[in-house]
Amino acid sequence: MLIDAHFHADDLSEVEPDFMRSYRDLGVYGMASVHDGKGLALTRAFFHGGPPYRLSFGLHPQLPLMDEADTLRKLAQSGEIAAIGECGFDFFGDRPERVRNAQNERAQRAVFDFQLELATRRGLPLVLHMRRANDLLFAYAKAFNKLPGLILHGWTGPANEALDFHKRCRGALFSFGTALLNGNKKSRASAALLPLSALLIESDAPFQPPREAPLPGARLVRAYSNFEDLSLIVAELARLRDMASEALLETLCANFTAGPLFG
Repeated sequence: MLIDAHFHADDLSEVEPDFMRSYRDLGVYGMASVHDGKGLALTRAFFHGGPPYRLSFGLHPQLPLMDEADTLRKLAQSGEIAAIGECGFDFFGDRPERVRNAQNERAQRAVFDFQLELATRRGLPLVLHMRRANDLLFAYAKAFNKLPGLILHGWTGPANEALDFHKRCRGALFSFGTALLNGNKKSRASAALLPLSALLIESDAPFQPPREAPLPGARLVRAYSNFEDLSLIVAELARLRDMASEALLETLCANFTAGPLFG
């Protein structure tokens, strides 16, 4: 079994319409992340009567609106979702609404605080999206400890911050994707040093395309990520940890299926 802690079925279907075949053939067990009613309907349809999966639903910080808040409340109450997210903060600065200023931070905080309160009340984990906002990750650490668990999706932060946050929030799992294949030094250092019990892997399909080799500037293998990348991520993570891929994959599966998040 391969795990995929974070992918987007609705978006992946636009570039790879037959992605469910790969999901089945590779034996993937993953968590599909959804952000709106249309994506929810599509994801339900893809997996109806099919292989097992988990579902997360969140109000994304790149579009910090409360339009889908009622949908999220109902899903949290019904027990259909395994986690809330992805949610968090995005101050990457590539668009005006992602520049870190008082107005944008206030808007993102309001949407995030709603989801954190709901997760705390319903006893659900959070899936975090954090870009250029790790100071807020630490600011919320005490609140996160009230949750059953936490996934730091697509972790690319430095190893010292990863280790420090893990000490403050023992229920946190750090999810690594194709950044390990693309030469991201911070991500690779974090993946090598964190405890095995704190690791997950993800494709973030279709949003994180892999490169030909783990070197900066290497050419793209394809214009999107998919489930085929999971085996490459496992192999590279095993190499970084100097251990057998089979043993690592067993631990990763245990972290996802019976770890602090969902055990």
